[in-house]
Amino acid sequence: MKQRFLPSLLAVVLSLGLAACEKPAKAPGSAVVATVGNEKITEAELDFALSKLGHLSAEDAKAARAKLLEAWIDQHLAAQAAKKAGLDKQPNVAMAVEQAQRQILAEAYAESRIKDLPKPTEAEIVDYFNKHPELFSQRRIFRIQELDLDAAGRSADIENQLKQSASLGDFIAWLQQQGIHGSSNLVTKTSEQIPAPFLQRLLQMKEGQVSLLPGKDGHVVVQQLQASQPAPVTLEQARGAIERILLAQKRKAVLDAELKKLREATKIQYAAGYGPAPAAKPADAQPPKAQ
Repeated sequence: MKQRFLPSLLAVVLSLGLAACEKPAKAPGSAVVATVGNEKITEAELDFALSKLGHLSAEDAKAARAKLLEAWIDQHLAAQAAKKAGLDKQPNVAMAVEQAQRQILAEAYAESRIKDLPKPTEAEIVDYFNKHPELFSQRRIFRIQELDLDAAGRSADIENQLKQSASLGDFIAWLQQQGIHGSSNLVTKTSEQIPAPFLQRLLQMKEGQVSLLPGKDGHVVVQQLQASQPAPVTLEQARGAIERILLAQKRKAVLDAELKKLREATKIQYAAGYGPAPAAKPADAQPPKAQ
């Protein structure tokens, strides 16, 4: 079996692992391929797990099936040992099993709602292409110097110094003097790899100009645009990507509407001190500030 399949195989085994703590419904008439104690592993279960690995050649599928069966036998043995030790009664284990089952059911329900959605029409694809020239006909490649800084409550100082510095080198020297730590990376990104609010700001920047972006966990990110060049794509080149984007948007709209309907039909009560999460802001971040 080729090594490239091992991570995917492990992911399949782990993703189905918690479900094995309960006795799943077996496909009627499915042949038994192995018995572990009094638990049976069926051919249908193996076929289902193999389907999660994507398209495989006949040779790779045969090797993956054998490897998966052995991994599943080990999993059954470990699960049986855990039950004998009473681990399935531990609160954290019981909660994890319950959460895994809920997740599987929720995903199955979502799939049942969206599985018959029609593909985007030609008109929808052309309309999306025309409305987003920054991603297609005016697509660009950006080379950006990024400084990811641990602001530690000094975001205002960093922003003020960035405005005052004559060059990025001067700004970096100031950071070193202040003991402000971070990492530096030179990255190359295309238009579609950049969130929309930040892309619009980058398109307005000149080479050498810098921007300040909010980062994660108290960090801020300084970006300097070093170079930008056109890299347009045609409608035919973009067709597959646009289809996937439009289909994802349709799926999200259907699922959002379905969840809204379920919420309206079900009584939901929050305990004291808890309540609905605040509505997310667009992009959940502010556009970068150019200096």
